[in-house]
Amino acid sequence: MSENMADKMKRGINAKSVTAMVIFGAIIMVFVFFGMPERMGAGVGSVARVNNTLISLADFQQEENRIQQYYQNLFGNQMDFGSQRQLLRQQALENLVRMELVSQAAQKNGILATDAEVRDFIVKDIPFFQQNGMFQKEFYMRYIEQTRTTPANFEDKVRKDISNVRTRALFELATQPTAVELKKIQDLRAAKINVLFVKIDSEAATKAMTKEKADAAIKALDEALVKGDEAAVNAQLKELKATWEETGLVELGSETFPKITSTVATEAVFELSKTEPLLKRLVRDGNSKYVLKLKESKVEEVKTALEPMSAEMMQKRRGDGMFEAWINMFRSKSHVTMNTQALQLN
Repeated sequence: MSENMADKMKRGINAKSVTAMVIFGAIIMVFVFFGMPERMGAGVGSVARVNNTLISLADFQQEENRIQQYYQNLFGNQMDFGSQRQLLRQQALENLVRMELVSQAAQKNGILATDAEVRDFIVKDIPFFQQNGMFQKEFYMRYIEQTRTTPANFEDKVRKDISNVRTRALFELATQPTAVELKKIQDLRAAKINVLFVKIDSEAATKAMTKEKADAAIKALDEALVKGDEAAVNAQLKELKATWEETGLVELGSETFPKITSTVATEAVFELSKTEPLLKRLVRDGNSKYVLKLKESKVEEVKTALEPMSAEMMQKRRGDGMFEAWINMFRSKSHVTMNTQALQLN
């Protein structure tokens, strides 16, 4: 049974297991690629600057290797890494810049990892540095040597990873749905609507008629909708050889409606009402035009309670949204430069 982030933090986990997987994965990547020829030199220099912090070429190469291994595990030999090299590097560069932005934003807002947390994490939570459950300093120092880094640099990365994961967890905690919100979701599950709709493709209508006739028919349809004249609406739909379809009963809280593929049209569905079932405007989305009408609405008894996973998904979506907005705001006020020449190096 899944546990939400709040429960984990109450038990004192504080997202440590997530951070451990991230760092352990990065360590594994070092040894997967260790001994391979370095495509980008000796790791001297920087590929980006985020405010006053430089992102090293060595970190960039490690991130590129990590991404490559991820896609290799996903697609096997089907992916041509040679032709996709620049895209991999662009993703690696953006990932590192973003991680640094999160770290700086967290630090600015007092979301920190203490020296004791960093020390305990390295000693107790990274299996690669342990033997029979005990921390082995020689394993740690071997990793430091093989990655051409220093204990101080590695500990700084651990500190950033802990604070970054903690920041995301705090956003999820802050967006935990209230009992009132969960009740509203349950009510939305009970309410169902059946929507009639017509989809008109402007290009198809032009080919079937002429551009002038199609434009005139769509204009007349738009005018009939504004007036709420259903007879005139149906006459113009017949002229356009367009027919009504229906979605069937769908929960009012649904994010999609069957057969309606347009996000714009889906949002317009919520403008329909019993008193005015026909939407008095033509919904436009690119070459597609939609006519919408409420056919039926009903409330059915919901016998099953809202699954915990639904509440968790809602909390995660809201937390992710707030987190993205927070980082984007910090980025807009930051000075970020990228060395795009690094994308071309061999």
